[in-house]
Amino acid sequence: MMNDNCCDKCNSCNSCDKCGGGCCPAKYNDCSFNIEMSPYDPYTWLVTTNCMTHKVKIPRIPETCTSLSVNGTDATLVYKGECDTDIITGEQLGSIIRLNDLKDVDAPWPDHCSMLVFDPFCAECGDGCAAPADMWRPYTIPDAGDCIIPLEDDGYYKVLVKDDCGCIKECRLPAKPDDEDKIIYLRDSTPEDPDYPWYYGIYNETINLHLAANCPKWFGKYDLEITVNYDIQVITSIHCENTNYRSLVVPVVDGQAGDAANDSSILQGQATLESPPVKGTLRGSPWGTVTQRSSITFVVPKGKEAYLHHEFRLRSYGSFPHYVENALDGQRIPDSLVQTPNQIPWTGSRLHALQCIIKPTSGEVDKNPTKDPIRDQLDPWDDWYANIV
Repeated sequence: MMNDNCCDKCNSCNSCDKCGGGCCPAKYNDCSFNIEMSPYDPYTWLVTTNCMTHKVKIPRIPETCTSLSVNGTDATLVYKGECDTDIITGEQLGSIIRLNDLKDVDAPWPDHCSMLVFDPFCAECGDGCAAPADMWRPYTIPDAGDCIIPLEDDGYYKVLVKDDCGCIKECRLPAKPDDEDKIIYLRDSTPEDPDYPWYYGIYNETINLHLAANCPKWFGKYDLEITVNYDIQVITSIHCENTNYRSLVVPVVDGQAGDAANDSSILQGQATLESPPVKGTLRGSPWGTVTQRSSITFVVPKGKEAYLHHEFRLRSYGSFPHYVENALDGQRIPDSLVQTPNQIPWTGSRLHALQCIIKPTSGEVDKNPTKDPIRDQLDPWDDWYANIV
């Protein structure tokens, strides 16, 4: 009889009958599992189960290489792996790269509005220096301080400008640009000039400045500052009544009303002759001419023409406060009458020696500035410069 517990001692059967009436002895008493590569053949695996080692041949599977390349056309980084291809865009790379991560850049914390400049330290080590630590660095344009642009010997300043491509280049700027000021002479002072003769009595006159034709370089591009210099000349004779004359010149911009209260120039004087002189004495006044010169400056807006409005008036002792009129008023005096003194039958005058200085400008005309009030009593006289007796 077999002991009923024999199968309890067997590890390869559940019944003693399989063992021919007895227990089958255990082949192994270790239940471990292990895989390792053969030291002699990398394609052979040694598999151990229950303390029994078996050789297993591994089939050779074709291998694929991984690669990393750059696609310049698409600006991408291409990674080809065993299973898939990954494409990394420049935007993805840029999102994790700081400028300071570049090898030749040293700009960890630039100030606002800083520029990236390659070693802006030439002032410290001299022109053309190349220090071992040459790198791109942040640069902020310093405030002017005591720096003054020197004027070149030929009358130019050095400045930085942009060319047609938008690139910065150094140019020379003249201290005073060519043709910045234009001086024109609209009337000269020669009495035989047929364009600007003498005229009788009282009249109105329009003098066009022709700015577009006379100053084409600046017209339509800038406001124009115009200074007008001119003479008023008055003649009389023994045949004329003694008068008081007044010449009013007002600059007028096209499309605007003239402002005689603020913009005018007024010249006033006497056109008189004591006649006849007392023979044999120094009493009396010879036939002569009165000349006065005036100047006025005004601004003409960009692209506008302008003219001078001239009014010439006469008053006599008998006509005051009204003007004295004559049938000859406004007529041109024949040249033959003014070539010989003391011949004209009525007072004559002319606006001549007319010069205009034209400059481009940009600004405003303020006709209501802060100014002193009108005083009822002025200060007592007190010489600042000692009177010379």
